[in-house]
Amino acid sequence: MCEQSKLPEVEYYTVNDRPVKMVSTTDGGGRVLVMNLDTGEFEPDMSYLSRCYNPEQDVERLSETMFDQYVTELRREIDEKN
Repeated sequence: MCEQSKLPEVEYYTVNDRPVKMVSTTDGGGRVLVMNLDTGEFEPDMSYLSRCYNPEQDVERLSETMFDQYVTELRREIDEKN
């Protein structure tokens, strides 16, 4: 019988209006990817792990759909600036 591999679990946040993805890896670890607001690309930044759970930060957890819409809007703004 074929064993299905688990897809990574992803949580979507904004931290001070910056999009952040927390992705669990199949080996039990995780990655934190943060949008670079100059390029629109996601880059690893583990410092955001604690920020996502800090009640003193401006943090919002989003659905995948809302996150994707927000990222699309920010990328459009970045493209207009460049």
